[in-house]
Amino acid sequence: SAPTRKNEGKNHTSKKRKHQVKCILPGLFIIAMMSTAAYGPKDITLRVLVAETGVTYRISLPPAQLTVSNLRAHLAAAVPPSDQILLLGPPYKVPKDSTLHSEEVLNALRLGDIEDDSIPEEPGQDNVNETNEATTVSSSRILSATERTGARRLFLFSKRSLSGSSSVETPICSLQPKELKLPTEPAGPSPLANDLASTTATLPPLHQALTAYEKQFSLYLAQGQVLADGADLRLQACRTSVQEQAVIARALRAAVSNLSDHYHTATRTRAEFTASFQTKLALHSNLLHQFEQNLVHLANVRLDPSLVSMARSSGRVLETLLDTVPVEKERAWAQQCQLGHERLATLFNELDSAFQELGTAATREEEAAKDKEAEDEIQSLWNAVEGQAKQYRDGQANRLNQLTLDHGDVLKIIMEALRDDGDSGEDKTQAAFGPLGEKSKSSKDLVPAMMEDDAKIKAIMERVEQGKTKSMQRMKIRLKEISRAQSNIQRVLTNVGVVRDAMTQQMENMAHLEHLAELPGSYGSFLSEIRRRRAYGHAVNSLSRAMVERLATMRTDEVKAREKFLRGPGRHLMPVFFDLFAPTLATPPPLFTPQMPAMVEMDTMPRVEDETATVGAGTVEMQDAGAVADTEMQAAADPGGTSSASSLTAESHAHQHQQQNQAARPGAGTDPMIASTVHGSDTQPSQQEGQPQQREQNEQQQDASKSQQPAQNQDHLIVSADDHSGNDIIVDPAEGAAVDAEVKTLAYENAVLRQTIERMGGKAPRAYLEEAAAQLDKSKETAAGRSNSARDKDDRANTALELAALRKELAEAKAKTTAAEESLKKVQGDYNVLAAGDKISHRSFEVGDVGLFMLASRRNDGGKRTYLAFHTNCPHRYLSLDCVNGEPNFVVGRIVLQEELLAGDLGTDANPYGLPIGTKFWVVTVEVITSY
Repeated sequence: SAPTRKNEGKNHTSKKRKHQVKCILPGLFIIAMMSTAAYGPKDITLRVLVAETGVTYRISLPPAQLTVSNLRAHLAAAVPPSDQILLLGPPYKVPKDSTLHSEEVLNALRLGDIEDDSIPEEPGQDNVNETNEATTVSSSRILSATERTGARRLFLFSKRSLSGSSSVETPICSLQPKELKLPTEPAGPSPLANDLASTTATLPPLHQALTAYEKQFSLYLAQGQVLADGADLRLQACRTSVQEQAVIARALRAAVSNLSDHYHTATRTRAEFTASFQTKLALHSNLLHQFEQNLVHLANVRLDPSLVSMARSSGRVLETLLDTVPVEKERAWAQQCQLGHERLATLFNELDSAFQELGTAATREEEAAKDKEAEDEIQSLWNAVEGQAKQYRDGQANRLNQLTLDHGDVLKIIMEALRDDGDSGEDKTQAAFGPLGEKSKSSKDLVPAMMEDDAKIKAIMERVEQGKTKSMQRMKIRLKEISRAQSNIQRVLTNVGVVRDAMTQQMENMAHLEHLAELPGSYGSFLSEIRRRRAYGHAVNSLSRAMVERLATMRTDEVKAREKFLRGPGRHLMPVFFDLFAPTLATPPPLFTPQMPAMVEMDTMPRVEDETATVGAGTVEMQDAGAVADTEMQAAADPGGTSSASSLTAESHAHQHQQQNQAARPGAGTDPMIASTVHGSDTQPSQQEGQPQQREQNEQQQDASKSQQPAQNQDHLIVSADDHSGNDIIVDPAEGAAVDAEVKTLAYENAVLRQTIERMGGKAPRAYLEEAAAQLDKSKETAAGRSNSARDKDDRANTALELAALRKELAEAKAKTTAAEESLKKVQGDYNVLAAGDKISHRSFEVGDVGLFMLASRRNDGGKRTYLAFHTNCPHRYLSLDCVNGEPNFVVGRIVLQEELLAGDLGTDANPYGLPIGTKFWVVTVEVITSY
């Protein structure tokens, strides 16, 4: 009836208004959901969209049971749990239990539900005429062009469909109702039955004609009701089908996005690996190409004479660097490395071809264009449904309303005609046929028009059916292609790991050939190290000898001071002062017998001459002059080799006085050892140059003799005093030993600086030592024939000259070192260095701190390099690989983001570093300052 259709229109308008209230502010809806949850735990409803068919499943679970496993169990009817693949996004990843419990994710899923449940506004009773007059409808897009809303969706894929192993054919979409069966008789009894029952059994002809009109309009109304209801059903079926096609399109977007993530990962891995591989491959190729040239170069580098001599003393003949290399083994090894190098290049070419087979940008753009066309077709269907089909449905509803009104008017006219009796009633009956004829003429075209529109709605429904079938078929094909592409990407990444392992093994094999290429430089560093160590040994011996001589001189002075006291005022003291007050008053000072450092290393190292020794024999002669000065100073410090303690006795004092008188005469009382040394330094320089080992042994024997002399002294009590003893304290005779110690120390510092300069790529200065050696030769020539005192003066001058030359050389070396350091700082200034005042944090890590991240020994579960923060009691800070370019050994950067995570199951994305389950770790993003 007409009131029924009006009530339906009101209910429809009420639904529209409710929908408007729901969709005006989605944020308020989310806030309402969150506030409702505060009063108690309620079930959480999630929509799961099936990718292959577009069907939507709504699953409601309590918060405690909201897990991935429970979702899979509820979806078992659609896809077996073993074949299920769930993707949540964007970005599209496999969901985890922790993800489903995130309030942010749940709100994003609710926002996606609101977008998908949005239905275009239904026209109310007030704007029916406006809808009829409209020829086009501006419908909203069923597929959002961007992802700016932040909505997320959960899709269900089937492994069998992805792999293509499923034998089930793609179903053919069939929408209902297909055909509408129009009634041929009015439905139900006529409304005139009660009025006609009160009349006679036989109706008058006029009343029978009125009854025929009522049956005709009742039939029109019944047929119009069927056609209007069919239009509603078909419109709803078309809407559902197009929405399912939109779900399929969104699912295809999710699959393509996931494939894109895999492809970008593979591309990044390829770029990083290719750069590192080509660099190392070029280095290996250069080593193999220059193998024979390196051998020739080694044959031209002769060993130091001391090394040759040591080898001959051991029964071996080694004259060049090549003699130290097992040439045949190295050649065989080089051949193996050449084969490995060629095999590695072949593997890389195959890997590069496999990368190229993953597809090009043109092919991906072509596929994206086809996907866009499919989405445009879905949008076109949606526009047809919401435009044309909806207009046809509204037209059917309007015609049904007209038929309902006409049927009511016909009933009213007939009922009024039947109520009048007599002649006037017959006239009214006659008069009723006029309006009824007009109603019949105006209503007879409504049902045929509805049938024509029904055929148009059916055509649109068939078009939607074909579109749904085409979408499912295309989705099945595209998923197979995406699955095949992902399999290829995984296979290529596996091959990258194989080639990387082969490259690591090849690098270990090529290390032997690298030794040959670096051997000349290492040999030079070896000689520099030997010189530095020998300089260190000489410096230690000189400093020790100077210290012992200084202590011996101080003790001699103390003995003389005690003698002066005991022979002067002390001889007037009473015995009680010696026995009771100061029992040690008449005893000598205690002996000092230090333990000299063991320098056994000096006996085992070769005597590699300094570079300045090639100029002449000046350096060796300066060492001989130093030895002479040491011997003379030893004789001066302990004349005659007698005990300083015995000088407290009258007998030792007389003996010492006699020796001093002999020493005052030129050439008298000279120690034979000193005389032989001085003689050898003037007349036999070449002989001492040929016997360096013997000279060192003589020096060590002299040091030992001097250290043993104090132990031979004997302590005596003073029984008498000599008035003729000297009253002056002897001046320190160990000045020469101190000078020699300073010379040796400066020589050691010079060796260290020279080695540093050589390591930095410079050359050690030699001009100053050459000048000092020339001046020393000249001074020795002019010193021939002079007296012993004059020779001593020249020796001291030569020593001072040598000291000045060494100081000058040391200053030059320091200047060059400073210049090199400034150059290094200038080069480092081109990089982003730490700001003034910044320090590397290691006890705590906050945003803004500077951290040092070092390359760990192991890789993460994905086979990527792992960088761990240098720390103190702050473990598990890992550097995000997005901050790393290439393969540096360490990275210094300022922290801009710290993501705190909890280690999940081993072998999953939740535990990329293989930590124990439940371990807290951080992924740190930094602004890279420098990396090496």
